[in-house]
Amino acid sequence: MDEPTTIADRSQARADGRLRFLLPSPPSNSALDVLTLEETRPFRAAFASLSQPPRVRLHLLEVPAADSSGKGSAEPWESRLRDEFISRFGPPLLSLPESLATSRFFLALQLAPLYMHEGIRQAAIELFTSRAFVLSVCLSVIVYFSAWLAPEPIFTKAFAAALTLRLALVSGVLELGQLALACLRLHQEAEASTTPQELEAASRRFAYAMSGTYLRVLVTVATLGIARFIPSVPEGGIWRLLPVLTEDGAVLAQSVTRLQVVADGSVLVSGVAVGSAACSALAWCASNASGGGAPKLSTRYGPPHTRKNPPHNETIEDDLAAREAAGHADLRKNKAQRDAGGNRVVERNPAKGIRFRKPDASSIRPDGVRHNINYVSSPKDMQRELEAFDSMIRADPRAIHELYLLDGTLVKRFVPAGVSVP
Repeated sequence: MDEPTTIADRSQARADGRLRFLLPSPPSNSALDVLTLEETRPFRAAFASLSQPPRVRLHLLEVPAADSSGKGSAEPWESRLRDEFISRFGPPLLSLPESLATSRFFLALQLAPLYMHEGIRQAAIELFTSRAFVLSVCLSVIVYFSAWLAPEPIFTKAFAAALTLRLALVSGVLELGQLALACLRLHQEAEASTTPQELEAASRRFAYAMSGTYLRVLVTVATLGIARFIPSVPEGGIWRLLPVLTEDGAVLAQSVTRLQVVADGSVLVSGVAVGSAACSALAWCASNASGGGAPKLSTRYGPPHTRKNPPHNETIEDDLAAREAAGHADLRKNKAQRDAGGNRVVERNPAKGIRFRKPDASSIRPDGVRHNINYVSSPKDMQRELEAFDSMIRADPRAIHELYLLDGTLVKRFVPAGVSVP
């Protein structure tokens, strides 16, 4: 009997409104076991501007307990990345030290590339020399992969749930679990180490377990966790490191708001609402999905943006939460465009008769600059969103304007002269 070959073939509708996906391990792909310097250098360059060069620390590993405990205060760049990562994935499930950048876990990850196999070693060394990248991997383990400690992991943050399904579709549930266990074992062993030899041995075991596919997944999670800070990632975004999903799989992954990994290797997902873009791509949705169990939408910053597209609403809510944590004022969700002084702005020569726009998320930065963001849920809406983007610039050229995909990939940005972005 042939294995299911499409997303619909792998699915089963449940009475509780959730969908069960059967996700067997994908066929072996030797091409994924090799990661080249050419593939990773753009990511290394994107991370380079996020952290300051490390302080000179002689005999770094001589006394781990004295110099690598993570008890120092986090530097501003680390705090900024931590806040962004948590806003996207949710609160950490493991203990988060005051400074990950001075922890034993951080040091163990820096050592690991030296012991990885030949097909990925040089690329890994290139990536792991970036302190910001290593910190993002640390956060990936403590905030995201730690969820895999549970017998049947549950991801309730919409962003983490959608990411988990997408990763499972291209790399397999079993493989994701094995990678999570390798990461968590390194964290446990590194934090328990008391000698340089123990720390090095933990790094070596982790490196030996690392494959090209696993490294690609680590790059993906680490990059997505702070995607808003690294818009210079090359065209195609972080997903260029993973196999391309078919259209139905990509659309579906954007619609999931809750995911549970079941012991038999399947996953249960919630949030695929009847009539949504995902159901338009998957005809079986309309006939099989239950009307009950609709996801609860976040409304902390305002009414639901739309009930037919929960991921879009949750992305806006997460964005505004991150801004609030960063000290932004005048947080606005899907409200008429205003300038930094709070005055409503309109386009004097409107295109297609539309005089004013409603940014998905808008706020005033601590430096007094208005910052507007819109998100694109579906490729078919791209032209309309680009027109709205240009209209917003014409209405207020003194503000920062950005357009993103829901996965955090930057589509377009406008920054006024004399204004800087992180």
